Amino acid sequence: MFFKMLKKDLKCKKGLNVILFIFITVASVLVFAGSVEIYSYLTGEKRMTKLCNISSADMMVMGSVAEDEEKTKKLEQILNDYKDVEKYYSCDMTRINSLRMDYPNIQEDESNSFFRKQTYLMKLPREYDLLYDTNDMPFSLKSGTIACPVGFSTSIGLRIGDKVRFTTSMGDIYELEVARFFKESGFTARNRIIVADEDYDTLTKDEVRKMKDYGLFIRDCNSVKVDEIFTNLKAEEIVCPIYMKYDFSDDSFIMQAIVSVFVVIISAFLIAIIFMTIRFTMIADLKREEKEIGMMKALGVDSFSFRWLFAAKYIAFAVIGGTIGIAAGIPISGLVVNLFNANVILPQKYETIIIGIIAVLAIIAMMIGFSLMVMRRISKISVIDSIHGENCGERFGKGFPLFLHKRKKMSVPFFLAITDILGRFKRYIFLIIAYTLGAAIILLAYNVRNSIISKNYMKLFLYHTIDFDVRLRGDFEKEVDKRCEAEGKNIHAVINELFEENGFPAYIDTLNCSWGALLNEKGDKVKNFDIIWGENIDKLRYRNGGRMPELENEAAMSYFTASKLGIKLGDVVTVDISEESEDGLSTDNVKRQLVITAFFDYFEAGSPEIIMGKDYRKGQEIYPKDWIGYVIDAPESQKEGIVKAMKKRFGGDAIRSWQESLKEDQMAEYDRLFALLEYVLGGAVMFVLILITYLYSTVFVTEETSEIALLKSTGFTDGSIRKWHLLRMAVLVVFSVVLAEVLFKTLGQLLMTKFMESYEVTGVNFLPEITVSFIIIPLIVLGAVLLTVALTLKSIRNIGIWKISEE
Repeated sequence: MFFKMLKKDLKCKKGLNVILFIFITVASVLVFAGSVEIYSYLTGEKRMTKLCNISSADMMVMGSVAEDEEKTKKLEQILNDYKDVEKYYSCDMTRINSLRMDYPNIQEDESNSFFRKQTYLMKLPREYDLLYDTNDMPFSLKSGTIACPVGFSTSIGLRIGDKVRFTTSMGDIYELEVARFFKESGFTARNRIIVADEDYDTLTKDEVRKMKDYGLFIRDCNSVKVDEIFTNLKAEEIVCPIYMKYDFSDDSFIMQAIVSVFVVIISAFLIAIIFMTIRFTMIADLKREEKEIGMMKALGVDSFSFRWLFAAKYIAFAVIGGTIGIAAGIPISGLVVNLFNANVILPQKYETIIIGIIAVLAIIAMMIGFSLMVMRRISKISVIDSIHGENCGERFGKGFPLFLHKRKKMSVPFFLAITDILGRFKRYIFLIIAYTLGAAIILLAYNVRNSIISKNYMKLFLYHTIDFDVRLRGDFEKEVDKRCEAEGKNIHAVINELFEENGFPAYIDTLNCSWGALLNEKGDKVKNFDIIWGENIDKLRYRNGGRMPELENEAAMSYFTASKLGIKLGDVVTVDISEESEDGLSTDNVKRQLVITAFFDYFEAGSPEIIMGKDYRKGQEIYPKDWIGYVIDAPESQKEGIVKAMKKRFGGDAIRSWQESLKEDQMAEYDRLFALLEYVLGGAVMFVLILITYLYSTVFVTEETSEIALLKSTGFTDGSIRKWHLLRMAVLVVFSVVLAEVLFKTLGQLLMTKFMESYEVTGVNFLPEITVSFIIIPLIVLGAVLLTVALTLKSIRNIGIWKISEE
């Protein structure tokens, strides 16, 4: 009986069955791939740390120190004596000029951001920061071959088998074949090119920037411990930069987290759509078969048996779609994970299969359970009503709020559409939910990109203004270097002079930068801070409720760490700051009591900041000045023309518009991935909305066949009836989009805030582009829905007035 019912259901409404089956299959694939993506994100750092033996910090020791046996012994003795250094390893590496690597598919150009990243030649690591190829397997290299980071394949189009030429500092040229791409497990701010052991000495014998890289394994590694090691080494006149590995703030890691969030959102959306579709089609089937069900109940057949029979199709779809989802999800899941984070090592195959199967089986069980739950309506069907025929009465009840004779300016199709929605609102609730969620997801995907790739987002890096950008390239770099050397001035001062001399109302703002530490009551270091000071702090953005620090003993603190430590406005904190003596001949660490007068939003990534009062001038300038503003002092309408003139004078590679700076330089990788996410996610949601519209519209026409026939018998044309259906859907879409805008503004903003706070960032706000968010996206959704409805309404011409007998 079960299979007979299944065969009958499949023959009936083939188009709707295809849509439902597509929904279930796609959802199964997405749930499989999504569960693996989320599992990979949650366990990826731990898995890579274990497999690759990733160190806590990198210490780069210059060749002059590494070759000095006595200094090397002192260095290693300090590491051995430091209680929290559990172990350390070292390996040889050589820094080279990236322009001396000749890649086949890209022109070597210093203006390209790819060539500005530090590049190192080294042997294959065997003790720490181990490398795996794109198949997540260890590898080896033969003489004459190299391995490159997997990012090279996307950034410069490098492929396996390509020939790369390396020119040594003495002019010798070696041709090397790309044999492997590897997933970067070490310090991602540099490019490691791996060469065969037997080739390393030959390739680097004439290089001068040789060094030894130490991988430090520090217990509960933090900036205070790294600073202590650095200070101990400095006391022995061994100055070595030490870099902590903030894996959680790496671009690819954050991108994978963003993708995981969107996977959860789109999976929940699609599952909700499936449940709504199952409920809608089941209720429609029950109405159609109501008389048959009533007669069977009169014969004594119990309701539970009917549930299984009427749920046959949905059970079969769930099982078959789930099976396809599992089969397709195994290869697709790996592609999805590596699409947005090529450096992550995938879970073991058995883990992938187990996680995916559990997720899909859970969805299958939920769909079957939901189908049976909806079928409880069978028990409410009365035998008497089914025999006599249930009649729901007139469309317009006595208390209905709208009357056509009182709405003389309202067209009849529009009146029918409005009364339909208001009179049978429960019928359209799930469709409204689908359109609302779909539009909200599209808005979210677009505005994430629009908000991150923006001037406002750059304020989180303490840029108060970005009207243009400057890069030291070509003749401009030579001109600046020549004047800096001749006049003994800083780079920004020379650039500002060049702008002024050439009549450009442009300048670069800077602040001084040093470092310090927050102390507790015992005088112990709690947290390291970058210390910022200078006359331009009044141009920075502070959080509401505070005021800019003015006096020497006042300061502002980055909000994330301040809130984490429980620091409030008006609190007095003790900091240890490196300051210059009054004669400027020496430096010393000075303890200062500071009153916190303000907080500011900042992308900390493990390095919080303190802005000193405007009167403060005593800090030691340990780091180069921070460039915090690229200002054109002119009306907004003139800035684009001024940038073009500056490009003409100094070169297009040296002067960049703010759009070029963000999209092609500073945020280029984010922009590429966000664009991909925007188009893929937006396209997927639109596809789902089109399918759900087709399904609902088809069922509406079927259910309203007798009403359409009645309207035709009273003189309504096919065009008027189509207008009724189109206007009804248009009103539903407009109402849903309004709800979506509200949902995006409230829950979307809350989601964005909480997500970015997990990466030590506060103050991230959505910046909806008015034209796109409030006009273009709503029109795209409306147009897609109305076009789909218009195609389904072609069947209206086949409805004759004899169908009125079914009323």
